[in-house]
Order: sequence, then C-alpha cells, then structure tokens
Amino acid sequence: RFVLTKVTVIPKAAFSGFEDVENIEISQNDVLKTIEANVFSHLPKLREIRIEKANNLVYIDPDAFQSLPSLKYLLISNTGIQLVPAVSKIQSFHSVLLDVQDNINIRHIGKNSFAGLSSESITIRLNKNGIEEIQNHAFNGTHLNELNLSDNQMLEKLPDQVFQGASGPVILDISRTRIRFLPNNGLENIKKFRARFSYYLKKLPSLDKFAELIEANLTYPSHCCAFANRKRK
Repeated sequence: RFVLTKVTVIPKAAFSGFEDVENIEISQNDVLKTIEANVFSHLPKLREIRIEKANNLVYIDPDAFQSLPSLKYLLISNTGIQLVPAVSKIQSFHSVLLDVQDNINIRHIGKNSFAGLSSESITIRLNKNGIEEIQNHAFNGTHLNELNLSDNQMLEKLPDQVFQGASGPVILDISRTRIRFLPNNGLENIKKFRARFSYYLKKLPSLDKFAELIEANLTYPSHCCAFANRKRK
C-alpha cells in the first residue's frame, strides 16, 4: 500500500517477487507522474488494484498491466491521465469491474479499448471523466455486462457500431450526458437503461431495438410513455 508517498515514478517490475500479493493501492500521491511498463505484471494472485487521488499522474505505460489472471477490480480515479490505460494484456479469468472515473483529461475512447481484459463478463464504469468521443468498435471483443457513461457532460454521440463485436451491454447508463441519439445497433441485450437528466436525448431508436428491456429510468415523459405503450402492445 502506497499512501501519501512522494514517489514521482513507479519503476519497471516494482512488484517483482511479490507473487502472493492480492491487493495493491496507490493513493494520495500528488507528485506521482509515471507508472512504467511491467509494474503490474505476472502477479498470479493479484485481485484488486486501486490507483486514486494522484492528480499529477499523466502517464501509464501501455505495458503496465500484464498477465493478471486473478484480477477482479481495477480502479483508476482522480488522476491526470489522458487515455484509458491499456488493458488488453491483463487477460483475467474472472469477471472484472473496471472503474475509471473522475479523470477529467480523458477525452477519447478508441476502438478495441477493452478487448483482452477478461474472458468473462466485465463491468465498465467511465463516469465523471471528460469523454467527448467514443469510436466505433470501442467495446469489441468483450462480454459487456454494464456500461456507465454518466456525467461525461461533453459526450454527444454513441456511433452506430460502438457495440459491434461485443456481447452486451445488459445495463447502459448515459445519465447527465449530451448524447443526442442512441446507436441503431447493439441495443438488443439491454435489460436496464438509464438516461436521467439527459436533456439532449430527444429521440429514441425504434423500440423494437430494445428486445430485452425490463427497466428504463428516464427524464422525458415522452420517452417513458413510448416504453409504456410498447409494453401494453
């Protein structure tokens, strides 16, 4: 556990030799700037990583996370990073919660950003970042249980192929965003949909796209009525 330290760089293989470690926390470090390659690498029992309250952390090497078969939870919060860290080499055998929130400099989510994180279902929380763009195929290669995009107040669009290549999502939250339209594809597995205070979302896709929907939490009365009418039919 690294709390209130004055380390500026966490060097390569910093946890080498700690094969039995299960939890790593890096927190409340206002001088940390860099996490190098292989810091979280080949740790077979590591279940939880927390990196938070490190506002000057701007760089996490693409090879920082590798071969973590037991990982279940990864938190990255209140940092200065501009990109979601590369998770393709984690390759967990468990369901994983990826919790990347309150990183206001993250603006862009590229294609294939989460493939390789886990062979099981994943939950991705990307709320309260500065996300402005999410590319098509961003969630390709995942079993996406839940996706939370709430409170990304500059996010205006989910492109039509954003869920292409993914199984899911089952739960989707776009509350307090500027999203104007939902994608026409990839909505068929959604069971819970939340769009609270999403004032820019004026029109929904054909309700037939929501084949599995059982719960919707919305702000606009017209949206709620549309779902209610479909249910009566």
